[in-house]
Amino acid sequence: MSESVAETVRFSRYEDFRRWTESQPGYWILVHGEPMPSPSPSRIHQEISIRLELLLVDVVRRTGRGWVYNAPLDVKLREDTVYQPDLLVVLREHADRLRPTHIEGAPDLIIEVLSPATAHLDLWEKRYDYAQAGVQEYWIVDPESRRIEPYVREGEQFRLHAGAQHSGRLRSVLLPGFEVDLETLFREL
Repeated sequence: MSESVAETVRFSRYEDFRRWTESQPGYWILVHGEPMPSPSPSRIHQEISIRLELLLVDVVRRTGRGWVYNAPLDVKLREDTVYQPDLLVVLREHADRLRPTHIEGAPDLIIEVLSPATAHLDLWEKRYDYAQAGVQEYWIVDPESRRIEPYVREGEQFRLHAGAQHSGRLRSVLLPGFEVDLETLFREL
């Protein structure tokens, strides 16, 4: 199905969207009822994502604190809004959000690695939707500028907790032990 045909289709229920995607090529997200194709990430995007995932696995999985998943995995924030974050963490106390096919509700931490085709969505719509849904911490990683911005939830919105570009270390508020050294993360990319 082409993008123009997808634009005429709308969904108000996750199960209807999920059934529809089974017959579509590629991966899809649902943004306020509108299905959108999810483009394939670049090699650099994937390299950054795997480096971050390995750090998260050490802090979350090996310590038994919860689960770490990477895209593509549906995160149903609402019936009409379903994203596939690059990386997500669900802590053990929220195990009730784990479903066989998706995550039901807000993960505790989400990391999005920006791509030119989806940067606007990651920076604006997703950030708003993640905060409204209850995500506690949201990290935005920009491979082009080599910048990371971790946000923490305050009320129903995110506040920039810190930021670093090219060098420095950033630490998670939610996950003690999750620390990213920017020089190491972006080395040889």
